[in-house]
This record gives sequence, C-alpha cells and structure tokens, in this order.
Amino acid sequence: MSAETPTAPPTPRAAFLRKLLPKLVLSLALGALFAWLAERGGVPILPSGEALRDVAWWTVPAYTATLLVTHTLRATRWRFLVRPIRDVPLKEVIALNWIGFFAIFALPLRLGEMARPALTKVRHGISVSAGFGTIAVERVVDGLITSLCVAWALFALPRVPSDDPLVRALPFYGYLALTVFGGAFIALGLFLWQRERAVRLTEWGFGLVSKRLGTLIAEKVDGVADGIRSLGSARLTGGFLVESILYWGTNAVGMWLLAYGCGLPLTLGHAVAVMGVLAIGILLPTGPGLFGNFQLAISIALKMYFAETLIGDVGAVYIFLMYAVQAVVIVLTGVVPLYAMHLRLGDLLGAEAIRQGLRGAETETV
Repeated sequence: MSAETPTAPPTPRAAFLRKLLPKLVLSLALGALFAWLAERGGVPILPSGEALRDVAWWTVPAYTATLLVTHTLRATRWRFLVRPIRDVPLKEVIALNWIGFFAIFALPLRLGEMARPALTKVRHGISVSAGFGTIAVERVVDGLITSLCVAWALFALPRVPSDDPLVRALPFYGYLALTVFGGAFIALGLFLWQRERAVRLTEWGFGLVSKRLGTLIAEKVDGVADGIRSLGSARLTGGFLVESILYWGTNAVGMWLLAYGCGLPLTLGHAVAVMGVLAIGILLPTGPGLFGNFQLAISIALKMYFAETLIGDVGAVYIFLMYAVQAVVIVLTGVVPLYAMHLRLGDLLGAEAIRQGLRGAETETV
C-alpha cells in the first residue's frame, strides 16, 4: 500500500480568501436588502429610459469635475494627520489615499479600511496602529461634520409628511449620530491628553489575563495615539479642518449641480442634507461598491423634502447618475496608482500580500 501524499497547507492568500467568502456572502445579502428597501419605497435602482432622456447631460461632466476636486481634497488633508509621524510626499499621500478609498469601495463590509495602514507601513514605516489612529480622526471629524449638516437640515428646512417608517425615524438617528460623533471627538482629545495613563491602564487591565497580551495591546494603543497626535497642534488641526470643510462643501455643490441637471428642484441646503444622510448611511457595512445603502440613504433623504412620485422619477435618475459617476471616479483613481505600484487588486485583500507586492519598492521603511 502506497503512503498517502501529505496535503500541502493552504497558502496565506487561500486561507484569507476562505475567511473572506462568508463575509462576502453576508455583505451581498445586506446590499440586496438595502436595495430592496429602496425599490419597495418607490425608488427604482434603474430609472426609465424616458427619464434619462430629459437629463441636461452637460451637468454630468461638470459633476465629475467637482467630484475629482472633492476626491483630491479628501486625500490631501491626510498629510496634516500623518505629519507628526512622517513627512510623506504629497504625490504619495494622494496615491495611497486613492488606493485606500478604492479598497473601501470595492471590498465587502469595509474590509478595505486595512489597505491604507498596511501600505503606509510598508512604504513609509508608519505603524499600522498609527495608521488606524489617523483613520479614527478622519472618521470622527467627518461624522461630526456630516451629522451637524443633518441636524441643521432637520432644524432649518421644512419637511413634507411621509408614511415611510425609515424617513420618520431619520431625525432620531440624525441626532443620535451627532451625539455619538461629538462624544467621540471629545474622547479623542481626552485620550491624547491622558495618553500615558491610557497606555498604562490598558497594559494593567489586559495584563490580568496575560502579561504578554497586556504589553502587546498597550503597544497598539500607544501606536493609535501616534495617529491622533495632530490634534495636539492647532496648525495641523486647523489645516485638516479647513480642507475637510472644503471637501464637504465642494461635495454638496456637486450634488446640487447634478440635481439641477436631472430636473430635481434641490436647493443647496437640500444638497447639504442629502450629503449628510448619505455620508452617515454608507458607514454601515454592506456589499462591494457600497451598493444598496448608497441608494437607500439618498432616497430617504429626498423623501424628507419632496413628493414620492417625483423621487420615483427624476429622483431615481439622480441617484443612479450620482452612484455611477462616483463608482467610475473611485475605481479609476484607485486602479491607476494601484498598478503603478505594481500591485494587483487581490493584493488589497491582506497585509501580507501587500508586503510581498511592495517588497521591492520598500526604500523608506525604518
């Protein structure tokens, strides 16, 4: 009897893909649910050809131009957050962030959040923990700005009655988001102020279970604190906030311009409200391309101010074109630097694959 040939252990990439599959299935189910809720609410995912023919098509490239400005500002502001750790060239700042935005867009359940910290670790020696610290500042500041937009819109703009339970629940969730992000911003400041104490408490608490674990977690917490050090500088914090406001302001103007081209009577104030609801809505983990919650969030926002018959017609065109243009911009601006760095799409699925793909380009790691 011949001996059985031993089975080779799975490669890290294969093991990761096996773990990814259940998350992908779950994310697709969530995306389908959100899309079904939008359709059930009277907003078709694909608008009619007749509605598309009435679009002022010059507004689509105009919106694309504003979106490119928005996308660039969203990337360049990161230099203020990373400067206390490392001075990263502006070209590299834009490329790394565009790849990161693409990874978040393309991968399910926001798994792409890992791509940018992993890339900056390899190319510039910035720890993954510090990278996540910069992301935490971004998410909290963006959440605070957009939830303030929603709260302002709920207070200042007249709304139409709606029987949709999601629309009726929106004020509660809007004010809840403002409370959460406001509290998170204060917590970041307190964490930075009491950094040493937070690290010591973390090491002591986890050290009760395992001294080695306590030391490891404390190092990670200390690394995250490196990522929020910019909040201790008025100049860096001010620069980040100014570019964040420009980023969100340009975004609102572009959304207003596209609405005009679609025949949707959206004022700039309405555009600010829609932008805020969309920004909070796409924070929910969902399928690749943020599909489902993107459409649902905008449809809910529009229903606060316009008749559902209008939203089911020109509103559906507006949502479709906004999603299509954003998808094209995010994919193209992400894929070009991705391949310029000699990476493949699959390399964004795990930090180890990224390290292998960039090993030859690793010239600035310390």
